[in-house]
Amino acid sequence: MGELDRVLGGGIVPGAVVLLAGEPGVGKSTLLLDVAAKAAAVARERGDGPVLYVTGEESASQVRLRAERIDALDPGLLLAAETELGALLGHVEAAGPSLLVVDSVQTIASAQVEGSAGGVTQVRAVAGALIAVAKERNIPVLLVGHVTKGRRDRRAPGPGAPGRRRHPVRGGPSRPPAAAAGRQEPLRPHR
Repeated sequence: MGELDRVLGGGIVPGAVVLLAGEPGVGKSTLLLDVAAKAAAVARERGDGPVLYVTGEESASQVRLRAERIDALDPGLLLAAETELGALLGHVEAAGPSLLVVDSVQTIASAQVEGSAGGVTQVRAVAGALIAVAKERNIPVLLVGHVTKGRRDRRAPGPGAPGRRRHPVRGGPSRPPAAAAGRQEPLRPHR
């Protein structure tokens, strides 16, 4: 994780919000799952709160399988499959995390705002609420964002295009929707 620390200017700062953006299938979720597990181990050693990983992209069982494959399991790493902002904030309140990871900001929607998840209005509202959480709780928040339009290099094949390499972890460029949205399913039992 030394390279990530270097890119972030020395590491993740409490109260900061970091957006990790890129095309689907490049490994953003896998990278942040690994970061979350390592951060959970450090937080546990220090006696800090757990790390909460909220997925709106995949089901909790899919994330759990990936965590097992990359050896990113830790008792202090909690998982919630959620697509509604109010429920996500409820998980934050219940868990009291020392780090929050949201994968991805485009899959979370606020019931207080019109439009569908991923729309400009929704993304602004969700990002604003998560920035407020980071500042109020003085915890770092890592957001995954997908770049899906306006690629500058039109020579590179898009996701699913012939010639596109399949993702080594998931086996494909696309992601299934969260099957367990609305249900908290930690990587370890959370009581």
